[in-house]
Amino acid sequence: MKNFAPHRPSFYFYFNVFILILVFGGFGLNALVHSDKLPPASGVVYIHGLIMFLWYFLIVGQSGMIRSGNISLHKKLGKSSLLLAFGIVISGIWMSLVHYSRPDGFIFSTINTFILINFIILYFLAWTNRHRPEFHKRYMIFVSLSAVFPALGRIILGLNFNQYLSVPLWIVLVLVMGMYDYRSQKKIHPATKIGTGLILVGIALTLILMENAAWKAFLDGLMG
Repeated sequence: MKNFAPHRPSFYFYFNVFILILVFGGFGLNALVHSDKLPPASGVVYIHGLIMFLWYFLIVGQSGMIRSGNISLHKKLGKSSLLLAFGIVISGIWMSLVHYSRPDGFIFSTINTFILINFIILYFLAWTNRHRPEFHKRYMIFVSLSAVFPALGRIILGLNFNQYLSVPLWIVLVLVMGMYDYRSQKKIHPATKIGTGLILVGIALTLILMENAAWKAFLDGLMG
């Protein structure tokens, strides 16, 4: 049964669509322009890529159902996000293990570590707050934002820009939620503060640890 409300904000739907476009555009552009630099094709690459695309499709579909008032179907399909989230974490860890021997394996694994940590924390917060819509929808946005960096990196690479530009681009995307909150409510929602803080701290720790010899020795021992 559909429950329609007279007005439902469209920001979350369109922002999720925008993120989906970035993901497809990033990987698609990089595949066309730098096909020779793609990681070696393997089962884990295909599996991880498929699960990630399914995740972003699901989030767009879920926010579209909320926008149209189809709450019942939204709740039913929401349960499938558990399987996708589990698949993302497992395949993400698998990717780090398989590709650690690559020249950029240490950097890849360092970035991936904090992406996965934030993905797990934010998804847990989204799931436990699923009966609090204002918290849940914000946390779900941040779950997607926590994992969007690889696509942003491929956009920058595909356009032949400095690869470090992907970091400020990621930060800008994360700050969009705070700007939306302040514009629409004149204050920043607690979930937005938590989501923004987690991702920004993750970015800072990633940049610090990429230059840390002790962290590299730890990963070398763990992955080796």
